Amino acid sequence: MKQQRQTFEQHMEQLARRHGVHSVFSDFLTLLMCAFSLGQREEEYLKTIRKYEKPEAYKISEALAALTVEMTGDGTGMVDVLGDYFEQHLSYGRNGQFFTPQHLCDMMARLMNPTTPLERILDPACGSGRMLMAMAKVNRFATFYGADNDRNCACMCAINMCLNGMYGEVAWMNSITNQFYAAWQIHPTVKGCPCITQISEKQSYIHMKLPENKTDIPKIKIPVLENKPREIPVQQLLFEF
Repeated sequence: MKQQRQTFEQHMEQLARRHGVHSVFSDFLTLLMCAFSLGQREEEYLKTIRKYEKPEAYKISEALAALTVEMTGDGTGMVDVLGDYFEQHLSYGRNGQFFTPQHLCDMMARLMNPTTPLERILDPACGSGRMLMAMAKVNRFATFYGADNDRNCACMCAINMCLNGMYGEVAWMNSITNQFYAAWQIHPTVKGCPCITQISEKQSYIHMKLPENKTDIPKIKIPVLENKPREIPVQQLLFEF
């Protein structure tokens, strides 16, 4: 009798029995970020994998295989397996970490219906990257940018983009205070396969570059409002910048 293939959730459950679900999931994301960096983060990869015995290391590779299979869905891809697992087993909605359901993300992406294809798309609170993946279904050739204050979320978004062939940048930062922790660029290699490269604060396209000297901040002249009928404001696209 043919043995039934285990799901990503089942693989992670077996690893979590010894190490705990929070530790295993965070380490799994770190290992994938290192693996997709094409040898640029070998020391971090080896430091993380040493926590696990050899059979467990094989189990991690099997979890990655299961993840890639489940992410393809019906063949079109863009299935947020990582985000679903994070919600069900780690966040439980705490700290406001309720991700927008995928079908609503798809609907919002289609409601925008821009007259011209968007070149750059930003989500300043990207979570696991669902909204960016929904926008990729509308325009796969855009450049995608995401930022989140939670490291696990930023890593999930970067991995989702990498495995779905989406190029751009993901920053682990606070989009409100502009506090920066780390950022990664997802870009194609010579052979066209996506790669994740860590970049600095100065290299980040998302992080706002504020003047070092307060005197360098230009003063904005606010026009005096007159008693005239106001023009109807033009609705801007949420993700275009």
